[in-house]
Amino acid sequence: MPYRLDSDVIKRILDENNIVDVIEEFLPLKKAGANYSTNCPFHKEKTPSFIVSPDKQIFHCFGCGESGDSISFITKYKNYTFIEAAEYLAKKAGIILEEVNNYSNQQENKELTDRLYKINRDAAAYFYRNLKSYPEIINYLKSRKIDNDVIKKFGIGYAINQWDNLLKHLTDKGYVEEDILKAGLIISNQEKGTCYDRFRNRVMFPIFDVRKRIIGFGGRVIDDSLPKYLNSPETLIFNKGNNLYGLNLAREAVKDKSFILVEGYMDVIKMHTYGYNTAVAALGTSLTDNQIKLLKRYSKSFYIGFDSDNAGQNAALKALNMFKKNNIDAKVILINDAKDPDEYLNKFGKVNFDKLIENSLDYYDFLEYHFNEIYENYSKVEYISKIFDNIVNINSEIEKELIFEKLSSKVGVSKESIIKEYNKKEIKQRTFVKDTNPVKTQVQVQKITTSHEEELIKLILIENDFALQLKEIVNEDTFKDLEFYGIFKEMYEYKINNMSIDEDSLKKIIKNEPDAKVLLQYDDVDYDNLESLFKDCIKRLKIKYYEKKRSILSNNLTQSENSEESKDIMNEIFILAKKIKSTKEEVN
Repeated sequence: MPYRLDSDVIKRILDENNIVDVIEEFLPLKKAGANYSTNCPFHKEKTPSFIVSPDKQIFHCFGCGESGDSISFITKYKNYTFIEAAEYLAKKAGIILEEVNNYSNQQENKELTDRLYKINRDAAAYFYRNLKSYPEIINYLKSRKIDNDVIKKFGIGYAINQWDNLLKHLTDKGYVEEDILKAGLIISNQEKGTCYDRFRNRVMFPIFDVRKRIIGFGGRVIDDSLPKYLNSPETLIFNKGNNLYGLNLAREAVKDKSFILVEGYMDVIKMHTYGYNTAVAALGTSLTDNQIKLLKRYSKSFYIGFDSDNAGQNAALKALNMFKKNNIDAKVILINDAKDPDEYLNKFGKVNFDKLIENSLDYYDFLEYHFNEIYENYSKVEYISKIFDNIVNINSEIEKELIFEKLSSKVGVSKESIIKEYNKKEIKQRTFVKDTNPVKTQVQVQKITTSHEEELIKLILIENDFALQLKEIVNEDTFKDLEFYGIFKEMYEYKINNMSIDEDSLKKIIKNEPDAKVLLQYDDVDYDNLESLFKDCIKRLKIKYYEKKRSILSNNLTQSENSEESKDIMNEIFILAKKIKSTKEEVN
């Protein structure tokens, strides 16, 4: 089946595949100033003349003259066609390519994406012009120390408090309702057969991609209404997990600097206002691997400046581990005496924030800080276990060795004993459990997590009846490796027993699972579309879970030396592939 591979899709594939990572899979690269070098794979040579540039995202051989981008390299090295190379890299980056039946369909999709960009551009201009008519909104922004220059720089606007004002404005400009709906700017009321504006009475933040096109919006209330923040839904041109707020500005400034990852729009804006013009933020979701890959294109140095509450610090730990998995060092900025960078800069200014950056914590120091309460008030054994749970994300054995030395010194246990215990735990997580009659392989793996589990729990907290739709997951053994399987099971049982699922009951349910406060933050929820959002989330959870389980089984297949065992694994992989295909068809 052919895929849509227009210029926008190709650009996204190249953006989300760092050429250094792509080539390093096949060739050993050595740092050479700002670039990397190795012997050219396309001609025989003794002295390396093959150069890879992370800044330009190209390779060039000064010996034979071969050059190009990531796709060019794959076509030449693996003898692939252009389409095969693009598909290979799309799969590597987790990009699901859109199937098209013929050229006319492909052309239609290209024309639609162009219209969506134009609709967003005109909507942003409309929101921006609205500010002139609402001085109280300008005064609100000024109270947050956001002046006219900052408003202009970020294109900040205002969605007025009417049901269909934007809809009327865009249709008057000649856009059709169906396309405005596809842009995520309006919501359809199927019962009444009408549509209304998604964003009302909100300060509006346009979201730009790296090519400076407006792909979506974030809207913030100016009072205590919920949700506090509301983002555009996923559309043909907007994927939250593949973009970051502020990256269109930060990527031009980062050069030899570090990215500063913060949590919200206001944090990014305030950081830029105070001269920290490399600040970016995820878009209302947890940080994703694709976002890290995108950032990695422009820098390999990072600071994390998340909120100071427990939820923020847990999110910082999660982000820190994701950077480690991607072989990137990041440091955590501890925001003292304020809830976030926005508030801190308002209170204490740039000089003091510079000191926070100067005193930021590296990976191990943050682990030590984060789990200090366990060390001081509970037990050394639990403290060591927490450190073990995190350092599995480190790929460097040397770095682990250095951490074992520090850990040994802190807890007063020999390094040899710590290493022995760590190895036991790691081996246990990877062990095969074999059932002799009949021969069937069950693989004990680390819990599988997806980006949709927390979202499901948040939606159930808003609408308890959704818990009944967890029946398929909790009653099917397939999902028992899911990280939050136990939480889902108990929530389901609460509901069938007519028990309320609220903040207090959730805290009882999660027991030793991640902090409940993380799951109690549901600002970024589309309250007008809860039912469809929940069903879509379930399907996407299944796809991610099936794909990760298939990947684990594929790895196990390469380790298996038993033909019967291999056959069973292959059969399970085949079943998962069919489930992935059918579930994707449901989503589409």
